[in-house]
Amino acid sequence: MNEEKILVSPLARAKIKILIFSLLTLIAAFLPTVIHSQFITGPLVNMALILATFLVGPFEAVFLGLMPSVLALVSGLLPLPLAPAVPFIMISNAILVGVYYYLGRKNFGLTILAAAFLKFLFLYELSNLWLPKVLTSMLGWVQFYTAVLGGIMAYLVLKFITPD
Repeated sequence: MNEEKILVSPLARAKIKILIFSLLTLIAAFLPTVIHSQFITGPLVNMALILATFLVGPFEAVFLGLMPSVLALVSGLLPLPLAPAVPFIMISNAILVGVYYYLGRKNFGLTILAAAFLKFLFLYELSNLWLPKVLTSMLGWVQFYTAVLGGIMAYLVLKFITPD
């Protein structure tokens, strides 16, 4: 089979990264202001974080992970009494990104489970230390499920858009 190589300038690559990052920001940061369901926005936000990790870079993905919880709080998806949990949510998103970045795509299934579990564990344990039990339900196992589902969705998108 005859393969042609397409040369892409560094400026064009930068523009593509900005476009991808902008699209993922729309999904991760602004979707929670429109759709007020953790079971819809959670997987989409986690998918956007994972895609940003692989398509744009881990630092950009961590930056992206800072936005959704603040906007979810402002939009009402995250109840006001959970405001003290926002820094924990931001750190848990960074944990998710870090695990995906360091474990990579070699064994994506194991990476999905490890990243989702570590995100859940951090957020659940710290929220149980700092918040009343009645407020921690949104920060419990649902975090694991939405991270796993987001990982599966990201895997399917990556399989579709990358030749590997």
